Amino acid sequence: MTTTHRTTPKMIDTSTFLSLVIYLALMAYLLLVKVILELRLVEVAVPAQASLFAWPLIGFLAVAGGFAVRLGPRTGLPDVWDPNISTRRWLLLPAVVGAGLGVVILVGLGFTGYSQIMAEAANVPSINVPFPGSIVVYSGGSIVVEALYRLILITLPLWLIVGVILRGRGQAPVFWALALLTSLLESVGLASLASGHPGVMLVAGVGMFGIDFVEAYLFRRYGLLAPLVHRLAFYFVWHIVGGLIGF
Repeated sequence: MTTTHRTTPKMIDTSTFLSLVIYLALMAYLLLVKVILELRLVEVAVPAQASLFAWPLIGFLAVAGGFAVRLGPRTGLPDVWDPNISTRRWLLLPAVVGAGLGVVILVGLGFTGYSQIMAEAANVPSINVPFPGSIVVYSGGSIVVEALYRLILITLPLWLIVGVILRGRGQAPVFWALALLTSLLESVGLASLASGHPGVMLVAGVGMFGIDFVEAYLFRRYGLLAPLVHRLAFYFVWHIVGGLIGF
C-alpha cells in the first residue's frame, strides 16, 4: 500500500519559522561584514563592492527579504529550509555545478582578458579583493545577490501577480518571465563594464545570464539555500581562486 506524504499546517509553520531564523542569520552575517569593512580590516578592490554593504541596502534586504521568506510558500516556492529537500539537492549539487561554471567562466575571462579590461576601466590593479579578505567580501556579496535577485525580486512580484491579481493561476509562466528579467539585470551590468569590446561583452553577458538563470532554476526547485551555495562556489573559483592566480 502506498502512503501519501501530507504537509500539515504545523509542519508549514515550523519550516517557515526555521526559514526566518536562517534568513536572520544571513542578515546578521551581512552586518558582520559591514562592521569589518567599516573598521577597514578588509579593503575592497573597487568602490562598487563596498556599495553592496551600504546600510540602506542591508536594511532593505532584511525587511523585504523577511516578507519574501514568509510569502514564498504561498506562491508555490520552497521554504528557505524545507525538510523534504535533501542535502544532496540543496548543497552538493549546487556546489558542484557552481564550481564547474566558475572554472568555465574563469577560463573564458582569461582568454578574453575581461578581468584586465574591468580593472583598467575602474583604474585599479585588479577587480579581485586580495586573499584572505576576499572570503569575507565575496561570501557577503553572495548573500546580497541571492537575497535581492532571487528571493526579493522574484518572490514578491510572483506573490503580487499570481497570488493577488491572478488568484493562484499562471505560477510557472510568471515565475520564468521574472527569472528571465532578473537574470538580465546582472548580465547587462557586467557586460557594460567591457564597453568597446564587443566580444568580451558577449562572453561576459551571456555567461552571467546563464549563471543567474541556473540559480533561478535552483531557487524554484530547492529554495534560497541552493542558489546561495551555487553562488558561493562560483565566486570561490572566479574571484578567490582567480585572484590568487592573478586574474
